[in-house]
Amino acid sequence: MAQDTALPLLPVAPTYFGWRDQQIATYQAGAGRPVLLIHSINAAASTFEMREPFQRLSRQFAVHAIDLLGYGNSSRPPWRYRAAIYVDLITAMLDRIGEPTALVASSLGAAYAVLAAARRPQLVSRLVLICPTGIGQLDRGPGIAAYTVYQLLRSPFGRVLYEALTTRTSIRIFLANQAYANPDNITPDRLEGFYQTCRSPGAYYAPICFLSSLLNCNIAPTFATLTQPTLVVWGSDAKTSPLALASNFVRTRVATKVVTINQASLLVQDEQPEAFMAQVGPFLASP
Repeated sequence: MAQDTALPLLPVAPTYFGWRDQQIATYQAGAGRPVLLIHSINAAASTFEMREPFQRLSRQFAVHAIDLLGYGNSSRPPWRYRAAIYVDLITAMLDRIGEPTALVASSLGAAYAVLAAARRPQLVSRLVLICPTGIGQLDRGPGIAAYTVYQLLRSPFGRVLYEALTTRTSIRIFLANQAYANPDNITPDRLEGFYQTCRSPGAYYAPICFLSSLLNCNIAPTFATLTQPTLVVWGSDAKTSPLALASNFVRTRVATKVVTINQASLLVQDEQPEAFMAQVGPFLASP
């Protein structure tokens, strides 16, 4: 996507680097120790959901953000996406930053961040995982049925279904049921930001892989071996990834610290940015 036609997802314009013959959109602001923001995976996902921590953390850190392949301002090729693609991409981004970096990642993006941290332990200083999956949820690899569902979603029927699921009305329902605890927080600007990213050319290809379970991954064995300080942040009112799932991460790795943000659902960092920063800021700033 050309810079002059880029979606206005963050308060800075994207810059691009080539990866596997595709263009990856990245964003940078601030100075200090590096932090990399990684968004979640869904039909309307992009760095747009990270604009609050991007602005607030850039006052103290060198903040980087990335649109994962198939989302935001990055290329959206008609690939059959798999979890390994995103782990490889996050690893490539860490290599580009080139120094120990804190990862702040959401949902399934958090699962990919864990796998990348294990692959490049010297380049990941600590992790903040927001309502993460990969242990007890979205952790079963794709079976035969997943490929059947994928072929159905790649058909004309699937395209019609995608169009129906990404109208403004449908996105509002999704955000109210899953992303935000208080529907009043779904402002017109927020709704439009999520709508525009899932209606860009090629926006259909990555989400149907998610809906087909092709993007699932089990991170339990890897998470158990991590040595980096890890903070798990959960919204008290999260439904699709309820707070009870946090215990899976603590059982897998006892050193994991969990904090709960009240009156928040999956997009904790956007719905309660001040409460989020009150927990995450000191954690990232600690020696």
